[in-house]
Amino acid sequence: MRRPIQTWLLLLPLLANGCVTHRLWTESDLDEWNEPAVNPNLHLFRAENEDDFLVVYDEYSDRYYTTHTRAFFLEANQKPLTQHQPPVFVDTNAASGRPPVRVYGLMPTNAPDWFYGVAATNSGQFTIYSGTRKLGAYALPYYDDGVGRMERILWTPLTVTADITIIGGVVAIICWDALAQTDSSVSVH
Repeated sequence: MRRPIQTWLLLLPLLANGCVTHRLWTESDLDEWNEPAVNPNLHLFRAENEDDFLVVYDEYSDRYYTTHTRAFFLEANQKPLTQHQPPVFVDTNAASGRPPVRVYGLMPTNAPDWFYGVAATNSGQFTIYSGTRKLGAYALPYYDDGVGRMERILWTPLTVTADITIIGGVVAIICWDALAQTDSSVSVH
């Protein structure tokens, strides 16, 4: 007994929803993140000319399982940092000649009059103070490395082809079923 065409039409959305391409763009298997290392080895430097701070820290790459030292200017990169985008990194040699800012693991009991930082243990968070005045709380960069997006773009033509093949197969089955259910027959002379 043949299934009616309505059954196939109900299955069409399940089978032909562009599932391969959809999965490629919604699954996070290709994404990897760059984040502060477990011990980020945070160093701060005063960038007096820029009225900013140079942040130097160790970053860990989930994709390559490596740690390397990074540097960026803090105030100049606030927008990308809050949006989990990579800051504009600079050469770590930019610290040369800049006055260092002491970084403490805990709030000092006698706060210095000059700039200093307090880093939270193993969290990538730190706060900058001037004397007893808190200038701001910050987080070290945590961002998608962007390689997964490029891989998705490169795989998309193949997944679209697979989706079209799946849809074509479903349409062919429906047409074949509809043709088989018709009472008319085709004769060849």
